[in-house]
Amino acid sequence: MPQLPTPGAEPPPRPDSDQPADLSFTPRSRVRWLAPGMLARTGVGVAISEVFGSFADRRELQRSESAAPLDLSEPPVSGAFWLDYVADIGDGFDAAATVASQLAADQLELPLGPRRYLTQAGSLLVFGGDECYPLASRANYTDRLVGPYRMMLPWTERPRWLVALPGNHDWYDGLASFLRQFCQGRWIGGWKTAQSRSYFAVKLPGGWWLWGIDIALGDDIDRPQLDYFRAIAELLDPDDAIILCWAMPSWVESGPENPEGYAPLEFFERTIIPDRAMLRLSLSGDLHHYARYQGLDLAGQQKITAGGGGAYLYGTHHLPDRLNLPPVESKDPNKRPPVPYRLERCYPSKPTSRRLRAGILGQVYRNPEFCLVPMLLYLVIGTAVSRAFPLLGTERWWVANTAPLLLTLVLLGAVWLGLNAFTGVNGRRYPARRRLVGGAHTLGHTASIVGTWAGVALGTEAAGWTWPWPSVAVPVAEALVGVGWGPLMVAIYLLLADRVGPGVNTDELFSAQAIQDYKCFVRLRIDTDGALTVFPVKIERAVRWRFAPDPGPDGDRRWFLPVDGVEPVAELIEEPILITKRPVPPPPPV
Repeated sequence: MPQLPTPGAEPPPRPDSDQPADLSFTPRSRVRWLAPGMLARTGVGVAISEVFGSFADRRELQRSESAAPLDLSEPPVSGAFWLDYVADIGDGFDAAATVASQLAADQLELPLGPRRYLTQAGSLLVFGGDECYPLASRANYTDRLVGPYRMMLPWTERPRWLVALPGNHDWYDGLASFLRQFCQGRWIGGWKTAQSRSYFAVKLPGGWWLWGIDIALGDDIDRPQLDYFRAIAELLDPDDAIILCWAMPSWVESGPENPEGYAPLEFFERTIIPDRAMLRLSLSGDLHHYARYQGLDLAGQQKITAGGGGAYLYGTHHLPDRLNLPPVESKDPNKRPPVPYRLERCYPSKPTSRRLRAGILGQVYRNPEFCLVPMLLYLVIGTAVSRAFPLLGTERWWVANTAPLLLTLVLLGAVWLGLNAFTGVNGRRYPARRRLVGGAHTLGHTASIVGTWAGVALGTEAAGWTWPWPSVAVPVAEALVGVGWGPLMVAIYLLLADRVGPGVNTDELFSAQAIQDYKCFVRLRIDTDGALTVFPVKIERAVRWRFAPDPGPDGDRRWFLPVDGVEPVAELIEEPILITKRPVPPPPPV
């Protein structure tokens, strides 16, 4: 396979308009994760994939595909070899296009304080997982991933390779759309896909290898994939080094509460990689931020999460400052001795992440479909309560109608069960505290419903209203309180739940806000001496884009340009990280 792909056909004709028929894709708005319809469709897709995925694992069918690695080991004429890594990509058009515009640019000058670093576009682009949201499908890949990237780099005389890992969202259709998009040698604008399986190995210059592991919907590695990497491991020279791509940062998601979370990755490192010292850098997405951990032993391995490719921002304030890998609490009898790791840098910063939480108080109202849920609950339960106690305001206020009373209790019980289950939707840690905040959430809604009913019933009685107005006033008032106050109760709950501990609805707190800013990706350079330098890149603000019927200045072929004419600003998150092929021992004591 050549060092770089040869250009495809002649440059595609520029679209005449921004109509989907001309663009061949439809620019999509960011996913509204609180929309009931979207949640229902995603839930069904997840349930189907989890039930049937193990019985129809498409990785098992890939054994017959080519096992040869992509060989890019010939040193470039320019000297250094560049590659880019980005993950969690295809969400809203503006955010995805903002990141794509920076990856497409031939050069980026990245400032950090008074210094500026000139970087080159990667000859290889790595998609690290979750290439489209909310579910994998031909349409979502086209609209949320292929379209934004193709319109930022429709064609180039110096095309680039592309490899991709599937994340959990790519697996929700059984991997069918992923294999069609990335394993058939297709072009995405100026990038050409270069893999035949859902996992890959790339031989890079300077004795470096890039390995990408497909862990399906969790932490599972199938036997054919293990056999594939065992065969690749036999191709390694003793002084080679490995960059490992993993679809989720299991190093962060393990610990005392989840002692076996790191076990699959530790098993792979222990049984497949010939020498632990070969593994110098691990890259992952899944969590939508940047975080870098460094081993405190002699090896000094780097583990980086860079999931800021386009999806909503996920907070950093719960990231642990220290890790032990594998966790001390792991029961695996074959595990290696734990190595301490320290959080060196995260983006956005923890104080910024904590500040952004309060945005839920306003953002929850930007999901109008979600506001219908508390409105209907308040309406139905409030009406049942009013029917159960029709004599409120009289001397016989305690007299209850049995059927409506039973219905009220059943409804409140269902709400309590649902809201308590909601506290554990992303984990089962801190059960006592989860039950406490879940109970408080239920109590808050119950008090609001009962208080609205009692206030309206007593008010209409005092005002002397006669039938049918009191019976009409209660449902109307409950609906208004439900649509106005109910969402705020949910927002307040999410703020409180986040304080319980990591994983307690933190994902819902940030996904409900759908923050498009604070994007990130990682650019890597391999020098002629084999040294690897990591450039962590941030884009503070996502740009809004408009269709450009004519090419821009200086031959700009992009189909869309910034609405206000201000280009995205790419900057370094921290100083470039230098990684040698082997650990450098400390100097001897003087």
